[in-house]
Amino acid sequence: MPIITTSERQRTVRHSASLSGIALHTGNRVKLTLHPAEAGTGVRFRRVDLPGTPEIRGLVTHVNDTRRGTTITENGASVHTVEHLLAAVNALGLDNLVIDMVGPEPPIGDGSAEPYVELLRSAGAVEQDAFRNYLAVERMHHIQMGDTHLVLLPDPAAFRISCTVKYHTNPMDCQYMTLAVTEESFVKELLRARTFCLFSEIEYLMKNNLIRGGSLDNAVVIRQDAIFSKEGLRYPDEVVRHKVMDMVGDLFLLGMRLRAHVIAIKPGHPSNVELAKKLVAEEMG
Repeated sequence: MPIITTSERQRTVRHSASLSGIALHTGNRVKLTLHPAEAGTGVRFRRVDLPGTPEIRGLVTHVNDTRRGTTITENGASVHTVEHLLAAVNALGLDNLVIDMVGPEPPIGDGSAEPYVELLRSAGAVEQDAFRNYLAVERMHHIQMGDTHLVLLPDPAAFRISCTVKYHTNPMDCQYMTLAVTEESFVKELLRARTFCLFSEIEYLMKNNLIRGGSLDNAVVIRQDAIFSKEGLRYPDEVVRHKVMDMVGDLFLLGMRLRAHVIAIKPGHPSNVELAKKLVAEEMG
């Protein structure tokens, strides 16, 4: 079976912690509060601002929108743009959380995973009396969506992502990185990579009621050979690093960690989610 149980213990946060701010796409003032959860709970969001406090499980089977972010919906309620928070949860080795949401989307912070890592570390971590499962794939999987390709290969020892991006907009946008994802490597290499968009996409995004909370405080805008950002680039290859970070979050929607090597060419939320759905159907079904 590709699902293996290890000697590692499941973990949750030691105590509750909160974060407030502006949401990227809805533009709302929002707040989230992390709470410890029992072993086997997984990641669950609760919309405490809605009647009945509907709960949304952080699973790929509940993804219903991947336009410029990953949205999960269950029990008539949604949470938008969950990938940065889930990337931090995945990388920091936490398994079980209840996340109370006041609003439909986590605060975007500076557009990176850094605010969530700081929040999770402030909450601490505690091991639980249950062992952790991994999905260790046993064969190759391939997803193609237009010029996007994702190939997943067995790697029983690690979760590695090798990613290439190219948007044909400027001389610097062909970028590549490969990384075995651990807490240490995530913090060193991916933590501060911010969300971005092409200048040519802004009108479309605004017409589709997206990025209503977007600004140069929380995103990078690329136009030909110009970079618009309040502080310039944090890494010379910040674009590909952010794409890798997104994948760390999106693939955690499997409900467990992955041991495999993902080779990605121009990935995005639609292809990340499609790969996760394929793995649920063919490896976990």
